[in-house]
Amino acid sequence: MPPSISLYNSLSRKVEPFIPQTPGEVKMYVCGVTVYDDCHLGHARSQMVFDTLHRLFLETGHRVRYVRNITDIDDKIIRKAAEAGVPIENITRTFIESFSRDMGRLGILSPEREPRATEFLDSMVALIDRLLSLGSAYRSGGDVYFRVRSFSGYGGLSHQILEDLRSGARIEPGEEKEDPLDFVLWKGAKPGEPSYPAPFGPGRPGWHIECSAMSLHYLGPTLDLHGGGMDLLFPHHENERAQSEAATGQTFARTWMHNGFVTTSQEKMSKSLGNTRRIRAFFEDSPFPEAVTREWLRYFFLGTHYRSPVDFTEGGLASAKNALDGLHQCRALLLECLSAEAPEGDPIAGPLLSSFMEALSSDLDTPVALSVLHGAKSRINPWLASGGSGSPPVDPREVRALFSLAGRTLGILTTDPSSWIGGEGRDGGGGEGLSPEEIERLVHLREEARKARDFKQADALRDQLRAAGVVLEDQPGGPPRIRRI
Repeated sequence: MPPSISLYNSLSRKVEPFIPQTPGEVKMYVCGVTVYDDCHLGHARSQMVFDTLHRLFLETGHRVRYVRNITDIDDKIIRKAAEAGVPIENITRTFIESFSRDMGRLGILSPEREPRATEFLDSMVALIDRLLSLGSAYRSGGDVYFRVRSFSGYGGLSHQILEDLRSGARIEPGEEKEDPLDFVLWKGAKPGEPSYPAPFGPGRPGWHIECSAMSLHYLGPTLDLHGGGMDLLFPHHENERAQSEAATGQTFARTWMHNGFVTTSQEKMSKSLGNTRRIRAFFEDSPFPEAVTREWLRYFFLGTHYRSPVDFTEGGLASAKNALDGLHQCRALLLECLSAEAPEGDPIAGPLLSSFMEALSSDLDTPVALSVLHGAKSRINPWLASGGSGSPPVDPREVRALFSLAGRTLGILTTDPSSWIGGEGRDGGGGEGLSPEEIERLVHLREEARKARDFKQADALRDQLRAAGVVLEDQPGGPPRIRRI
């Protein structure tokens, strides 16, 4: 039986047992992207975090009613279209396609639903109408605003005091609010901007009402989990919660989950700061095939707990690649050793599998889960290096099952070993693709490591060659004999 899942809830600021309303079913809504530009690596991290959670729910036998929206009407989109001199639809179509390609590159599982804001205008109008009838919203100058002080719990999600928020709020030129804290639900029509009919006047929806309307439509008044980046906690999620609970009188989300920022030089990666790196560019610049690059980037981000910031550095990327290479080398040798055995089903339980699942189930602790993989690698490698002779220190079938489990939940260790080891360049190829010069170089490096008594490095190089189909047979008093397998 899989371990129970616990997650950090931003609302309570505690790690709590995750208990869905309906046993075996998870209602999960994650904020998607505003489609006015290509996605950057900050978006990649957020999508990988919730993809890993999605995979964990599936692995533990849940049906996941996962909704991830697309914002296709927004000030930034309108501005981008005006600057380019093209219809808004051209901008949104281009970047929806770009987003879809990026999610494919990253190996992100598709949500059950991916609604676009413009498909739910009627739902937004109906929701605003209800808020007006309840006195939670008001009309002003062609716009409709949410009356923040009508919702007693405002500030509870982001843990801010209302008066402190008010002291920092201001009314922008052109706004006619009762209170600086109030936020727009509907923007009255303006020349040169798209507008849609509504009982309270033509216009277009505000950003926050879009997510409420789409989540209510597909998942009902109460979500099991609402997720997004830390930058969405306030004001977006705070406003979503206020307007949704004001309209329904029910808890909007039982668990709120937010991932940390991606930084460069300890500064948040964002388009406004101009320090972003696009997902597409990362893959295009990578020296490795797409499948290898995908796992490499996933491993890099999963090596840091999702709630902590992660600084994007070349050194961190190199460390991630080296660590992942070691796991792939171990996996290749393991599959080779086990291929000669009569096929027996892998264990469905065992201490390694249990430790891995316990880590993921404990607030999605991917660094600990990765450490379980490396612990298994360290224990099984000496046996693999001996060609599988003698009694293994750990059941090799459980290690194989563990690597398969990592593939299903973390999206790593899924690439064919022949595509990973010895053929990592864009031309691909298996072990036979190692040139004589490359074999000679690796053999020389191993000999140098042995002379320096760096046996750990020597063993790693020997394993790398073996995984690529090259076996070294050490000879007394001379260079090793090189044999292909």
